[in-house]
Amino acid sequence: MRDLPLLTDAASASTPAASPADHPTLEGRRRGLLLYPEFPSSSFWSYRSIMPMVGAKAAFPPLGLLTFAALMPESWSFELIDLNVRRPPDAELRARIAGADAVFVSAMSVQKRSLLRVLEGAGRGLDTPWVLGGPYASSFRDEILDPHTASDEVLHRGLDLLVWGEGGQWTATIDRVLRSAEGCRHSDGRPTLLIPAAIAAQEPGSRKMLNDRSIFRELDTTPPPRWDLIDVRDYRAMMVQTTVGCRFRCDFCDIIQFNGGFTRPKTLASVRQELSALHALGYRGGIFTVDDNFVGNPDAITAILHEMIAFQREHGYPFSFYTQASLDLGSPKLAHLLPLMRQAGFEQVFLGIENPDPAALNAMNKKQNVKADIPGTVAAIQGAGIEVMAGFIFGGDADTPATADRIAAFAERAAIPTAMAGMLTPIPHTPLTERLRAEGRLLPSEFSSSNVTDEVQFVPHGMTVAEMRSGYDAMLRRLFAPGATHRRSAALLERLQPHVFHARHGRRADLRAALRSLWRQGVASASRPAYVRLLWTAARLDRNRFLGAGRAAREIQRRLHAHDRGRAIAPEREAAELLALVDHACDAMVRAGSERALDDVAGWAAGLRERITGGRVTPDDLRSLSHWGLEYFALQRKLHRFPGAYVEKAFNLAIKGLHYETVMRGIASSA
Repeated sequence: MRDLPLLTDAASASTPAASPADHPTLEGRRRGLLLYPEFPSSSFWSYRSIMPMVGAKAAFPPLGLLTFAALMPESWSFELIDLNVRRPPDAELRARIAGADAVFVSAMSVQKRSLLRVLEGAGRGLDTPWVLGGPYASSFRDEILDPHTASDEVLHRGLDLLVWGEGGQWTATIDRVLRSAEGCRHSDGRPTLLIPAAIAAQEPGSRKMLNDRSIFRELDTTPPPRWDLIDVRDYRAMMVQTTVGCRFRCDFCDIIQFNGGFTRPKTLASVRQELSALHALGYRGGIFTVDDNFVGNPDAITAILHEMIAFQREHGYPFSFYTQASLDLGSPKLAHLLPLMRQAGFEQVFLGIENPDPAALNAMNKKQNVKADIPGTVAAIQGAGIEVMAGFIFGGDADTPATADRIAAFAERAAIPTAMAGMLTPIPHTPLTERLRAEGRLLPSEFSSSNVTDEVQFVPHGMTVAEMRSGYDAMLRRLFAPGATHRRSAALLERLQPHVFHARHGRRADLRAALRSLWRQGVASASRPAYVRLLWTAARLDRNRFLGAGRAAREIQRRLHAHDRGRAIAPEREAAELLALVDHACDAMVRAGSERALDDVAGWAAGLRERITGGRVTPDDLRSLSHWGLEYFALQRKLHRFPGAYVEKAFNLAIKGLHYETVMRGIASSA
C-alpha cells in the first residue's frame, strides 16, 4: 500500500484516492476478518484469572469491532476471532487470515504484545491487508509510522491502514482503498493513515480542535453492533455506548484527543434499539455502559436515562448497568441524575478519583475533582445503592513516596473495594507527554502506556525512579494483600443500601461461582477469616433488611386500619413518616407499576407531598400511599430473601478481589 496517498479528511470518502484508470476497484462481495487481541492477565480489566470461576471465557465483547462491522457496506461479510475467548492454533488462524480479503483489528496499548504475536506468527508473509483502529491506532500513530523500536517496526511492516478516531466516519474510504489494485494486497511499506487534515497538522498534545464539530460530528442513528458474530454466553457482561466524548481536560487523557472535547449523545431510538437487540438474543445480566463520561452531557443523559428506565420497566428489569463518570455526579447541579440511575438499574459506577490531594489534582488539570467533595460524593453514591469503583494514579509531580500510602488509606476510609491503582503513564499526543518531553523527562519504553506494571516511564519530580517503583508496589500490597479487599468490601456493605431496581437473574453460573469461591477463598485461602467475616456481614444485613421490611409492612397496615376507624394523623410525627414513605412508594410504583408513566409518578408524589405538608391528606391518599408502601416492602423482602442482595454482592466482590490480588502478585513478582 506504499503508493497510496495519505488520506487526511473523512470528507474524502466520496472523493477517489486516485483516478479510476490508475487504481481500478474490485467489485463484488468481500470477506472481512475481525481480530481482537488478548488483554494481558496483568490488566485489572481483563478479569482473566476469574473467568473460569464465573463460567465465562472473557469479561467483555469487542464492542468497537462489532459496531464497525455494522457500519461497513453490506457488501462486506464478517467473522470474528476474539483471542480473549479462544486462541486458535497457528495453522487455523493463518488459514482464516489468508481466506479473508482484509483483517480488521481494534486495540488498546495493553493489547500490543498480542497483536505482535499474530503479525510475527500466523499472519506473517500473507497478502491479506491489515487495518488497525481503536485507541492504539489513534494515540500511537507516530510510533507506527516512524518506528524506533523492534516491536514498532513489526507494526510498521505488518499494518496497511491506520484509522484515527471513530471508524464509522471512514467506512466508505476503507471500502474504496481495500478494493483498489494496491490496497487489496498487503505491503511491507509505510501504512496509510486515515486522519482529518486539521488533526494531522496540529502540534502533538494540542487541544485546539477538540470542539470542532466538523471533525467530531453529532452521532446520527447508528445500527446496533453485530451481536450475531459472537456467542453472548462466552462473556461475563455485555456493552453499550450511549454518548462519546468528555468536556474535561485532564492532561494525561488521550481519549478526548480522538473522541472529542464535548459529549455527543446517540439518539434515543438508537439506545432503545441496542437494548432491544441484546434482549432479543435472550441475554439477561450486566451491561457496561462504556461512555467516556456518562454524565458529560447532563441534559442528554437525563433523556437517555428516561429511555433506559422505560425499557427496563417494559421488560421487567432484565439488565443491570454499570458505567464510568466524572466526580461532579455528586454535585448539586447533577443531583437529579442519581435517582434516575437507580431507577434505570445502575449498580456500579467507576470514578476517576486519581488522588485525594488537591495539589496533585491541580497538577493533572483535574479541576472537576478539586471542586468536588470526594468523600461526600462517594458516600452519596453508595447511599443510593450504587457501588463506587475508582481509579487512582500515583506519580504526578505533586506526589512523594508518602502519597502511595495516602491513596491506599483513602480507599480504605471510603470503602472502595475496586481500587484500580496505576502509575502515571505518558500517552502520546497528550499535554502530559509533551510537557515531559520538553523537560527531557521521558524514559524509553518499548511497551509503554501500560499502567499496570511497575515500569517507570518518566523521571518523577518528587521522588526517585526507585522510590516511585517501590511506592507503587507498596500501594498495591496494601490494597490487595490477602484479606484487604474483603475488609473494604465488608465496610462497603455496611454503607450500601441495595435498591429495588436491582436485577436478580438467578444464573446457574453464579451459583457455581459462589460454590467455587467458598472452596477457593473460604477453605483453601490464607484470607479465610476476612472472607468469612465478609459473608457473615452480608448475611446479617440481608436478615435485618428482610425482617425490617416485614415490620414496616405491618406498621403500615396497623396505621391504615387505625385511620379507617377514625383516628386522625398526628400533624408532626406521622406527617414526617408519611413523607419518608412517599419516596419508597415512588420506587415501588416505578419498579412494579409499569402502566404509569414516569411523569405521572412524579406528579402523584409531588401532589401527595404537598397535601401531607399542608395537612390535607385524604383517605384515598392514605390508601394509595399504603398500597405502594406495602408493595415497596414486599419488593424489599424479595430482594433480601436468602441468598439476598448483600450475600450476592459479597460473593461478587470476593471473586473480583481474587483477580485483583492475582494481578498484584504478578506485578510484585516482576519487580
